[in-house]
Amino acid sequence: SPSLFQFPVPVMELIMDSLPWTAGLLLTTTILSWLVGSIIGALAGYFKNKTWAQTLDNIAMVVRPIPYYIFALLLLIVFAYLIPIFPSAGGYSVGRQIGFNWAFISDVLVHSFLPAISLMVLGIAANIQTMKLIVSNIVAEDYVMYAKAGGLKESKIAFKYVFRNGLLPQVTNLALSLGQIFGGALITEIVFAYPGIGTLLYGAINSNDYNLIIGVVSLSVIGIASATLIIDLIYPLFDPRVRYR
Repeated sequence: SPSLFQFPVPVMELIMDSLPWTAGLLLTTTILSWLVGSIIGALAGYFKNKTWAQTLDNIAMVVRPIPYYIFALLLLIVFAYLIPIFPSAGGYSVGRQIGFNWAFISDVLVHSFLPAISLMVLGIAANIQTMKLIVSNIVAEDYVMYAKAGGLKESKIAFKYVFRNGLLPQVTNLALSLGQIFGGALITEIVFAYPGIGTLLYGAINSNDYNLIIGVVSLSVIGIASATLIIDLIYPLFDPRVRYR
C-alpha cells in the first residue's frame, strides 16, 4: 500500500531505502559487542579474583543500566558539540555523491561511528556481566575441579571445559535479547538522525502515516523472529548434544 504522507510512494520502497542502514548498523554492532563482551567476560569470570576482573565488572555494572538514548545523547554532546570530531547527524555528508567508492564509504563510516559506539559499549557491558557470571559458575563445577586435580593444562581446562560450555547459555541470551537490541538501535537512530528504520518510524508516527507504521512494525517483528530462528538452527554447532530431526 502507498504511504499516506508521501503518497503515492509505496511503503515497501521507503522501507527498502532505510533497511540497509539499520541492517548494517545492527548486524555489525550486535556481532562485535557479543564477541568482544563474551571474550572479555569469559576471561574476567575465569580470573574473577584478579583486581582487573573485579574493576571491569564494576565498570560494566555502572554502564549496563544506562538507557540507549541517554548514552547516545552523552556521546552526541561530547564528541559532536564539545569536542566536534564527529558529525552530529545523518548517514553521510550533504552533497556527497552516493557510490561504491572509498570517499563515500569512509564518509558513511565516520557518520556511523557514534551510533555504533553507543550500541556497542552498552552491548559489551551487558555481555561481559552475563558471560562473567556464567563462567564463574562453571569454574566451580565438579568436573572442572577434577580436571585441575588430574593435572590437565590450564589452557585446555579454560578453553575446552569452561569457555566452550559458557558459550551455550550466551548464545541463548543473544537470541532472547534481540528485541531489546533492535529497540535500542531504533532509538539511537532517532537521536543521531541516522537514515534507518528508526528515523523512518519516528517520521511516520509524527505524520500519522499508519500504513508506514504498520509496515515498519510488521517487518521488524518478522526480522527479529527470523533472526531468533536462525540462532536456534545454528545452536547444534555450539552444543553437539542438540540434534534436529
